[in-house]
Amino acid sequence: MKLRLIVLSRRIIILAVIFMLIAGLMQVSDSYAQFRWKKEIFLPGLQGKTVIIDPGHGGADPGAVSGRYQESDLNMELALALKSQLEDNGVKVKLTRNGSEGIVPKENMTYSEQWANLRKRKEFAAEQRGHLLLSIHTNSHQDPHVSGAIVFYSDEISADLAAEIQARMNTLGLKKRLAEKKNFTVIKDNPMPAVLIETGFITNEHDREMLIKSKGTVAQLIYEALDRYYREQTAPQTETAAKGG
Repeated sequence: MKLRLIVLSRRIIILAVIFMLIAGLMQVSDSYAQFRWKKEIFLPGLQGKTVIIDPGHGGADPGAVSGRYQESDLNMELALALKSQLEDNGVKVKLTRNGSEGIVPKENMTYSEQWANLRKRKEFAAEQRGHLLLSIHTNSHQDPHVSGAIVFYSDEISADLAAEIQARMNTLGLKKRLAEKKNFTVIKDNPMPAVLIETGFITNEHDREMLIKSKGTVAQLIYEALDRYYREQTAPQTETAAKGG
């Protein structure tokens, strides 16, 4: 009986050691994958990277509304057009939602629930090990004459990307604007460059028609901005970002 207990104890110890070794190897592997992912974020070249597209709102949340048009629908249509454009050029794309499926509210939310929903969208970008996060929205204003796209960023690693996209959005015949720094939840404190694009004003007839009829052109311009941004990535920026993180 004593011998059996000794043999059983040894087996338990061996199994425990094996388990700890496997767990340790998995942790090392995951740590290396995390290191590799964060290094890839700032390497030159858009092809082969993973872009996370967040079509704002969705589900029970239509966003801004103008007549029969809902922001959530315009956001989704542009996201799909951009997804197609990127994939045609060798870029991987993940969407935070697909229509009313994905990270969307099923019913009206309180402020804290809205904040949590936005947190889920940015967490999704990290879980998918995205190299870039684009949150797509459509603006609104009580004055129907207010027009133009605005690209928002919250940190310096995203400033150049925001400026690239803003410059191209300004060619659409909308009011020319500058990219703006804002600490919106979905683009704040991300490991990858992240911007929120207000593509135009749903309450402005020209902006709205452009987003409905020329979403392919808008998607092409955003793609060109991303491509240009990644062509200009350099080692010094990578090192600066690493120190800042």
